[in-house]
Amino acid sequence: MGISSAHPAPLQPAARVVRFLGRAAGRLRGAHPPFRIGDVVTGDDPFNGRRTGTVTVIRAPFVGLRIPGTPAGTLVYFDHRDVEALR
Repeated sequence: MGISSAHPAPLQPAARVVRFLGRAAGRLRGAHPPFRIGDVVTGDDPFNGRRTGTVTVIRAPFVGLRIPGTPAGTLVYFDHRDVEALR
């Protein structure tokens, strides 16, 4: 009995690994923040309002900002989707 066109052939183990790695790479590329260390940006915090600071740390998908007026060594982290570059 042959394989009908209604039922695709099962994936081989190597094809499964390739598909898994392709999906993982796509998620990593999509989560990379479009900012560089040293950029001045504005983060929108739903509880404390907008805060302007300098990008100090990037740990996808989060961006760590050094905000003027905060104690030394204090970073405020934002999701990169809530951060805008100053124009």
